[in-house]
Amino acid sequence: MQLQGGTLLHGGSYRIIETLGRGGFGVTYLAEQVSLHRRVCIKEFFPKDYYKRDGDTGALTLSSDGFGEMMGKFKAKFVKEAQTIATLNHANIIPIHDVFEENNTCYYVMEYIEGESLSSIVKGSGALSEDVAVGYIKQVASALEHIHEQQIMHLDVKPGNIMVRSKDDRAILIDFGLSKHYDATSGEATSTTPVGVSHGYAPMEQYKQGGVNRFSPETDIYSLGATLYYLVTGNVPPQATDIPEEGIVFPTDMSLNIRETIAKSMSYLRKDRPHTIKDFLALLDNEEPIVAVLADESEKTKIAPQTPAPKRESNEDKPKQKKHRWWMWLLILLLIGGGAWFIFGDNKEEKNTESEALPETSAPYKVGDLYNENGKQGVVFEVWDNGRHGKIVSLDEAHLQWCTDKQYAREIALGLTDKSDGKANTDKVMQGGNSDQYPAFVWCRNKGADWYLPAIDELEAILNNESAINSTLAEYGTGLDDYWYWSSTEDENNPKFCAWGVNMSSGYTDLSIKDNFNYVRAVSAF
Repeated sequence: MQLQGGTLLHGGSYRIIETLGRGGFGVTYLAEQVSLHRRVCIKEFFPKDYYKRDGDTGALTLSSDGFGEMMGKFKAKFVKEAQTIATLNHANIIPIHDVFEENNTCYYVMEYIEGESLSSIVKGSGALSEDVAVGYIKQVASALEHIHEQQIMHLDVKPGNIMVRSKDDRAILIDFGLSKHYDATSGEATSTTPVGVSHGYAPMEQYKQGGVNRFSPETDIYSLGATLYYLVTGNVPPQATDIPEEGIVFPTDMSLNIRETIAKSMSYLRKDRPHTIKDFLALLDNEEPIVAVLADESEKTKIAPQTPAPKRESNEDKPKQKKHRWWMWLLILLLIGGGAWFIFGDNKEEKNTESEALPETSAPYKVGDLYNENGKQGVVFEVWDNGRHGKIVSLDEAHLQWCTDKQYAREIALGLTDKSDGKANTDKVMQGGNSDQYPAFVWCRNKGADWYLPAIDELEAILNNESAINSTLAEYGTGLDDYWYWSSTEDENNPKFCAWGVNMSSGYTDLSIKDNFNYVRAVSAF
């Protein structure tokens, strides 16, 4: 529920005109600054899933007290966003006029830009000419250079966050909601709030937990190159996860310097991108040759040297053997065999290895195979012991909560910190006496005592082998859904609210709030 037109804020200083937009964490209004008779934008902190508004007073209240600590952190981040933008005095960055608290929430006031976003312009009129696109990109580059000098990264550069003001055709960078400030000495982030992802414009490091904890202009430069791609082609760039395998498709008539600038800026590895905005502009202006940078040894694929095949011997090369000694060799072999049986014997009861603790299989398996033995079925996603043992993911799926709303509101931390053993985590939940409050775990265990909710390392193995798994699942009319997969591993820094998960559609692991997850498949070992 948004504020109604005519609502007064900040002691009558501002009057709401209409709602311009609504996001997951806030509402943006067109308003009038009464004393100056000018139009402004007002952004309100209002995470719709956690607050409700009183219809009479306009005040916000938490839908559950359990969200208080988390929302306090996000509200502080909201105010920090306004303070960050206010320190940036640049013609291509949206100005902030005011910030205040009211209605049990926060607001900040910024300039109202009459115009369209670059996203809207391209959607309405198609791809821009190279000259026009480069002109806008250079303006945004100037804004980014300025914020980088202040040890700030925007982290959400994209066509939808670049407004073009009608009166002077100026590109203005907006929405610093994901921006991070970094310590000038250490280069480390001064905030720990989550970072979002805009698919097609976010580089690989933004998909990884902790991937932007250090100051790295190359991250914004990737997004700037991706934005240039959109402007000159009219197409959303490929996701960072797809580029290593599929590459980037360029129109045949694209200028070489623009092609090279985009390709290098959107490199998978940060070290292969331009390191500063000056480097980016030099590429764009073709002021220096493009030089490929070799990957570090740690980032290269290691290929073991092949062992030369043994040389075939001709009959003439073989030493002549004395036939009358064949019985001596037979005797030696019999003695060796008998001694080995005597020493090692059939003493399996003394062994206690992981593989022998698991059911024996009738044949070796490889990733992607259907497993249908010992009373259970699944698709193999991990193997060891030459395929005799491994792990399978269930053929069926469910859409269930990680925990009930009741448990979430109580801020329960289960201490499920084993990132590689989902069975241990599931056992802990099921032995807690209140397992009925954890539907995802219960569903997995109901399949059998050795089925469980996977941990983060197991989910990553499933993600890495998604194609092979889906090729088998397709025979059963199903596949790995493009939803978040649950992990039984909690975030050690915030176990009350957050858990680990894997996003199958975008290919990354990350933290999220537990009540956001709803897709489950079970895992078992064989």
